[in-house]
Parts: sequence; structure tokens; C-alpha cells
Amino acid sequence: MAHESERTGPIWRNTLKHEEENWLDDAEVDGVDSRGRAIPTPRRKVRRKPKSRRTAGELLAENAEGKASDEAVFADPDLEGLRKRGHIDELVGQVKGGKEATVYLMRRGDELLAAKVYADLESRSFRNDAAYWSGVHIADKRVERAIRSHSRTGRAAQHGIWVMREYANLWRLHEAGVPVPKPLIGPSAKECAEAGAVVLMEFIGEGELPAPRLSDVKLEPEEARPLLDQSIEILMQLARLGLVHGDFSAYNLLLHDGRVVLIDVPQILDVRSAETEAVQLLKRDVASLLSSFRRHRVEVDAAALERAAVAELKSRA
Repeated sequence: MAHESERTGPIWRNTLKHEEENWLDDAEVDGVDSRGRAIPTPRRKVRRKPKSRRTAGELLAENAEGKASDEAVFADPDLEGLRKRGHIDELVGQVKGGKEATVYLMRRGDELLAAKVYADLESRSFRNDAAYWSGVHIADKRVERAIRSHSRTGRAAQHGIWVMREYANLWRLHEAGVPVPKPLIGPSAKECAEAGAVVLMEFIGEGELPAPRLSDVKLEPEEARPLLDQSIEILMQLARLGLVHGDFSAYNLLLHDGRVVLIDVPQILDVRSAETEAVQLLKRDVASLLSSFRRHRVEVDAAALERAAVAELKSRA
């Protein structure tokens, strides 16, 4: 991995600079799977209801318990691929469900891991995330055209790139000392692409109990203040890297052992690729964070924080 001082331009090109073009050039206009690789166009469409959420049981192959190591344990092909490559052993249960992805608790030996499994392509629209794609360079022009046309091929390409962006951002933030779950696949683009629609990372929690989101915790003002200070410092760490989270609120901040941990990072935007959009998103992030803490009766000078954060961000443009 390159040192921070060597990185310039959009985060997608920064972190995966050596592998990104090869990965994207493999995509064909016929179709792209969740790994960003070409797939043939199906001869006949099979209509089924898209799955935005799956139960833990739906991830497992039939009669998975007690199977030999060479037999499939997971019905989900991406999870099964991770198992065969030794990244995971078994499913423990579901941590959190969402419209775009569901987080599951996995075990590898004695270690607990978090697997964020993205939803079926058909359940994701990408309609309201244009700002998050500002300045993202797509090396393969065929894929770029497919994305602009909003075709199924284009949406499949976006799906794959989105997962890869999450890995790239997690690695960059982890290396820079920002408190995020440590990614457990990569950092090479080839390894990340082989994970398909699964982001495997450190599990933040106690035993099998996941750490709560700050939005789910009741706090007295004296308890909330140091957590707000930590949250502001994370926001400023991102700004000093020239980055904006884009959805920075108590819903994407975990509380573990008195420490605030940032999650959900695929949409992070680099000011060097889209300064106007990045500044707008940063202002929204400041407002969202402070709004999250008002219910705990904790206030800071919003205008002063916004000025400081924007100035820091623009200094990296």
C-alpha cells in the first residue's frame, strides 16, 4: 500500500490504482456479475422477487450442518467462496438487516467476524446517490456508458464498484488511523473482487453482542459530550485526508468500550475529485452529526465547526 503522501486524486483510483483498470476492463457490455467480471446474457429471464434482506437460514445450503469440508455449507456463492478460501468457517447469526445490505456474524476458528452481504442487484436502484459518484473515474468506457444509460449491466457494474469502494475506503481509513472496522480481505483489488458482494471485516462488539449505534444509546449530557468530541475528531480526521463521509450521523457511529467507531463508508467522497459536491456533503454531515447529539442536550457552535471542517477539507483540494 502506498503511503498517504503518495496518494492523490479520487479514492477509488488512489487505493486500487494498480489493479482497478484491469478489473474494470474485464467488464463486458453483455453483463457484469457482482465481482465486476463478464457474464453471458441469459437466454431466458427468470422473474423472481428481489431480495433486499435475507435471513441467516437462507444463506445456508440444505443440510449444511455436519457436511464434509468439500461440500457446500453456504447457499450464497460469495460466502461459500470465502469459506473455501479459509476466510470464514461458519455462520453464527444475523447482526443487522438493512435495505441495501445485511450484516452477519461469522466465525473463523475462535475469531468472530462481520460479513456485510449486499442485497440482490434488483433491489438496489442507485437513484439518489449521484453526488457520491462525482469524480469517480471508470476506466472502461463501455461500462461507463452502461452506467449512464441505467441499464441492468450498468447497475451491475455500479454494484460491483460500490463493494470495491467500501474495501478501498476501509483500507485507507484503517491505515490512516481512523477508527473503522479493520477490513479482512485485500488490500489487493483481485482479493477484494473475489469476495463478490461481501465485505468481510472486524466484528465490533463484546462476545457475540454487537456494539450499539450511538443513535440507539441513551446518554446523559456529561456522557454524551466526550462522545461528541470523538465524533467531531473523526469528522476532522476525514477532512484532513481530503475526504467526506456523506452520511455522518449517530446511525453510522458505533459505541464500543467508550470508543466511537465509524461504519458504512462506500460513499466517501474525495475533495480532489469533486470539490463542490464534497463541500456540500461536509456541511450536511456537520449538521447531521450535531442534530444527532441535540437529543442528549449537548450543543457546540455549529457555524464554527462547519468553517473549521470546510477550511481543512479545502486545504486538501
